[in-house]
Amino acid sequence: MDRALERRFLLVTGEASGDLHAARMVEALRSLGPCRVRGVAGPALRAAGVECVVPAEELAVVGFAEILGRLPRLLATRARLLEEWERFRPHAVVLVDYPGFNLRVGPRLKRRGARVFYYIAPQVWAWHPERAQAMGRWVDRLAVVFPFEEAIFRAAGVPVSFVGHPLLDDFRPEVDEVALRTELGLAPDAPILGLLPGSRPQEIARHAGILADAARSLRRERPSLAAVLPLAPGLEPPAGADLREVRVVRGRTRAIQAFATACAVASGTATLETALFGTPLVVFYRTGGFNYAIARRLVRLSRIGLPNIVAEDAVAPELIQSDLTAERLAATLAPWLDDPAARAAQSRRLAVVRERLGGPGASARAARLVWELAQ
Repeated sequence: MDRALERRFLLVTGEASGDLHAARMVEALRSLGPCRVRGVAGPALRAAGVECVVPAEELAVVGFAEILGRLPRLLATRARLLEEWERFRPHAVVLVDYPGFNLRVGPRLKRRGARVFYYIAPQVWAWHPERAQAMGRWVDRLAVVFPFEEAIFRAAGVPVSFVGHPLLDDFRPEVDEVALRTELGLAPDAPILGLLPGSRPQEIARHAGILADAARSLRRERPSLAAVLPLAPGLEPPAGADLREVRVVRGRTRAIQAFATACAVASGTATLETALFGTPLVVFYRTGGFNYAIARRLVRLSRIGLPNIVAEDAVAPELIQSDLTAERLAATLAPWLDDPAARAAQSRRLAVVRERLGGPGASARAARLVWELAQ
């Protein structure tokens, strides 16, 4: 390989969804020409051949209180990336999602001369609208995944392009419905309740017990109901949760989202995935009191569920903080489990989410923008 033609990229992401989306973008980058990518990488990026400077798993945190415990590690990683910039001299820095870290390391890299590409914009429209203008001073190119974001960032002076949502690049369940039901030992007509507690250990610990209690309540009058809790590989259910009436599965999250009769889904990307499948869902979330008090002061939105934000309408009920109880969750889910007409009507309401996100190809479009910036 002619090293003069090789493009070098320093990439930073810190969460599972960003790791997956970034890996697809890296694969698209390699189709454009010879390149070398180093940085903070999770399992998907490492599998895509990215040279790992720091494992992304070491940085994943949720909530303001949890950040304090990881602060030394986060600061050490920031220092390591600044050193890596000097040593590696990449043609461009690629920041993917993970705003709590990237909004701090990005300006420092820019001051050292980096060309900065940001993929999957931080949700400044929810937290700090003024940060959009600040990003205009250090982001060379921003690729957003929601159509309404383009106008927000352009008005703030950020060079921005809507590339579509990377979820649609490879959006399909892991197995078909027949295979899923066979694995679970379910009859073809047995209803399935999907319980998605979140992708982080802290979220699972806070939510699993409430989900299990709601499932037990629903199964008292619906004994054929199968309550299924999918977990990502490597994650474990919390020791204190009573999951005796819940089936825990791994590697089948999208199949559950696609083929469940209804789902309860922790706020985050999984809510968007479930909505794209047209499966009726309740969006829920509970965090610590300290985290919630801060969030209430900062968040500028009346809704937190991504399907509702994209649709600009309450297409999925939300149960947040004290509103999240097993009783209320069960009562919200019950009509979809019992009434096919109600279930179909709710699925139709969710159709607007897919309409607004456009088609596949986000990863390739983002890769072309990165490649152009690195010229």
